[in-house]
Amino acid sequence: MQDEQSKVRIVIVGGGFGGAYCAQELEKRLDPDEVEVVLLDRHNYFVFFPLLIEAGIGKLEPRHAVVSIRAFLRHTTFRMAEVTGLDSDSQMVRYRIVGDSELRTLHYDHLVLALGSVNRLPPLPGLVEYAYQIKSLPDALLLRDRVIQLLEWADAITDREKQRTLLHFVVVGGNFTGVEVAGEFLAFMQSAARKYKNINPGDCCVTLFERAERILPAVGAHLANYAAKQLIKHGMVIHLNQSVLEIGADYVVSDSGERIGCRTVIWCAGIAPPPLVATTHLAQDSDGWVRCERDFRVEGHSNIWAIGDCAVNRDADGNPYTATAQNAVRMGPHLARNLVFCLRKESTKPFDFKMLGSLTALGSYKGVARIFGFNISGWPAWFLWRTVYLLKMPGWRRRLRVAIDWTLDLLSAQDNVQIGLSRDEVASRKEASRHEED
Repeated sequence: MQDEQSKVRIVIVGGGFGGAYCAQELEKRLDPDEVEVVLLDRHNYFVFFPLLIEAGIGKLEPRHAVVSIRAFLRHTTFRMAEVTGLDSDSQMVRYRIVGDSELRTLHYDHLVLALGSVNRLPPLPGLVEYAYQIKSLPDALLLRDRVIQLLEWADAITDREKQRTLLHFVVVGGNFTGVEVAGEFLAFMQSAARKYKNINPGDCCVTLFERAERILPAVGAHLANYAAKQLIKHGMVIHLNQSVLEIGADYVVSDSGERIGCRTVIWCAGIAPPPLVATTHLAQDSDGWVRCERDFRVEGHSNIWAIGDCAVNRDADGNPYTATAQNAVRMGPHLARNLVFCLRKESTKPFDFKMLGSLTALGSYKGVARIFGFNISGWPAWFLWRTVYLLKMPGWRRRLRVAIDWTLDLLSAQDNVQIGLSRDEVASRKEASRHEED
């Protein structure tokens, strides 16, 4: 065995889809006695994001929507750590082990940035104080607790107008995440409301705001219109070409000037680079994303690479790839192959990938899908959505657990109980993470 100091070291920062799949492919192609792969992430798991909302509303056991990084990888050295910065001149990464204040450094021969993204939070009055987000498993579980809390509150009062305000959710952003959040949580709220004697399920309502001319711009007009009709049919109000200007404890104000009473606002309007990117001094575009060559190298560097949400990776026509799990899962292995080419002093290859399709769940066992150029809607699209993501879930044991969860959900009624998460607790965790990154 070679001495540890003589090994080539590849450091991957970020254990999401891109980083984890890159490490897994490197394990298949490299001898661990010659090349050490180190992965750093603040969590020892990555979230299977397509099933995040289902885990939140209780159709899926929450722990079945996460994948253990240590179980996913065999030879990679994993450190549960917060990366605080990097020095490209000395090829060093600075980090802290989670729970420890000691600052450590790690030398790299090649560095992979797979940092993901954070929610874009513009300077909107009341956004930070009152809006909920849906970027992590605690976020999804917190929203479930919020629904049950408001149902209990509404059941205890007789003022019908106040009940409607309590049971009115506002979702900002009509992208994939926004539409799935709006549809699934509306269906969950209406179903749960049937168990409360003093609540009319028809009073449960979601208002969806989207700045564009239609929701779901990535699936085409026909499917987007079908999705809108289904959502409206089940009690949703959709405002197109609009957003919100102000968020209060019990209202929002739209940019048309309308004041809407509600007690819950869910912010799904776009993503932003993680704070660490701004500290790296790497090439960035005007919005702060890392600029890359077609083979994933960061512009101006021969041994720093970036993939996924945090990076601008372009196709042959110069168009950036969208920030989706489908792209990240394919970028990771392609980057691993390029790293192997680089170590062998062979030419790297540009990344060329065409989206195979898109799938969106709408709640109430309905969905929309575009697969290989074909449009599918309704129950078949929902069933396809579940089938595709079940097969993409890593590991047969986890797939079996998910299938059992879904079967039990279809055969038995859910218990409307809170898990016990508080908004302050989730917010404090995120604030602690931001301070550690800074």
